[in-house]
Amino acid sequence: MDRVVAWLSEPARRLHGMIRQLPGFAPLRHASLSVYDAQHDMLWAFSCNSDGAGPPDVNEIVMTDVPSLVMLADSHEPRIVNDLAAFGGEGRFHTSGARNSDTRSSMTAPILVDGHLLGFVIFGAAIPNFFTAPVCDTLVTFTEAFGILIERARGLSD
Repeated sequence: MDRVVAWLSEPARRLHGMIRQLPGFAPLRHASLSVYDAQHDMLWAFSCNSDGAGPPDVNEIVMTDVPSLVMLADSHEPRIVNDLAAFGGEGRFHTSGARNSDTRSSMTAPILVDGHLLGFVIFGAAIPNFFTAPVCDTLVTFTEAFGILIERARGLSD
């Protein structure tokens, strides 16, 4: 999985940069990927912010340790949190980039291809209530692009 993450980090950062260039998307300060390894039921989570440099810090998370992500994967729908100030940080799984990004609202979307979970993309915005229906529609399309990157990275590591 290390090779997958190593390859993914740079194109994922560029993709986040492209999203932030869209009109109205400047508040989207954070993006992170969690790549799912079904064989080990493990997520490999890392920040892919466009302003990042060097290899990403990777957090390994056992999928079943995060029941909310299991439910999200089963639902096939993004989860929107309009104001993270309502939640405490205790016991929550986040990449270091997410914790340090001053995120006020978030969208977590499962990345699915042909019904198979590839992982999740987490978007964080600096303002509450950022994730309106048009913003979500755009980010769902970009979620598919992150999925294509994951598939490509896995193909290169085989």
